[in-house]
Amino acid sequence: MIHMRNFFPSISPLKLMQLQRWSNLRQEQLSDAIYITKDCVLGFLKRQLEKGNWKEVQDVLKGKPMTKAGKYFYNEMRGKVVSTLMLRLGLRRIVAISIALILVPIILAKVAGEAMSLVKK
Repeated sequence: MIHMRNFFPSISPLKLMQLQRWSNLRQEQLSDAIYITKDCVLGFLKRQLEKGNWKEVQDVLKGKPMTKAGKYFYNEMRGKVVSTLMLRLGLRRIVAISIALILVPIILAKVAGEAMSLVKK
C-alpha cells in the first residue's frame, strides 16, 4: 500500500498551513475539506469513466490538462469541488477556490500514483 505522504510535494504541507492560517479554518474543517475534495474528485472521475471518456481522464491523470478536453475536464472538476465545499462546509467562495487550487492537483497525483502501481502489478 502506498502512503499518502509519498505523493505530497515538499511544499504542500506548508501551503496547507498557510491556507489554514489565512482562511481561519480549524484543523477539523481542513480535514473535512480534504475528505470532501477527495470524494468529489474520485466521484467525478468515476462518472466520466462510466460515460466512456477514458482518454480525457487519462490526460488529466497523466498531468496533461492542457489538451482541449483535459482542460475542460479539469476546470469542470475544480468547479464541482468548489461548489461542493461551499455547500457542505459553508465556506466563502474565495476560500473554497483556494482549497481546490491546492488540493485537486495533490489528489490527482495520488490517484495517478495508485493507478500506476496497480498497472505495474
